[in-house]
Amino acid sequence: MSTDLFGAPLVKRGSYFVYHDESVPSKRWFIIGLLFVPVSSRDQVTSALYWHRKQENYFGEIHFSQLPKSFDGEYGGKARVARRWLRTFENGLKENVFFSALAVDRHSPRFDRKRFSKDFHAYNRFTAMALKSGIAWHLGPFEHDVVEITFVTDAKNRLSRPDDGMIDNFEDYIVYRAEL
Repeated sequence: MSTDLFGAPLVKRGSYFVYHDESVPSKRWFIIGLLFVPVSSRDQVTSALYWHRKQENYFGEIHFSQLPKSFDGEYGGKARVARRWLRTFENGLKENVFFSALAVDRHSPRFDRKRFSKDFHAYNRFTAMALKSGIAWHLGPFEHDVVEITFVTDAKNRLSRPDDGMIDNFEDYIVYRAEL
């Protein structure tokens, strides 16, 4: 480890927002996407993405599977925003952010359903795997001594119901697995 002029260790820190989204878990392919954004770039990234929303006057959710087939007309605004975002990523945003995706084929003979007594167990496990591999792949080359992650995810429609024996430990599990 490097030291400063007085012999105190220099700690190389990295701080990131990790934006998380997933496909519908009941489909054959379960896909988890993570976007790693350095804290220092967050304002620049959100401003760029918001600018494209404003240009198209579209502020709703954008899901790949629900994009219209046409970029024309009122309903094409969603598709135009998505296309603008991808072009912005390709034309320079990729220098400031990192994207990872993990795709799981739930119909594969290698997918062991018995390991996951509840659907959210698989969801939590694969989300943790995506985060761990994203940290190793994208942040590893920076050789940070300390990495601070702010994990941003949408609201889940499943509820923990301890009285029914269902306890979704998503928040605790993701933190635990990432710290490992």
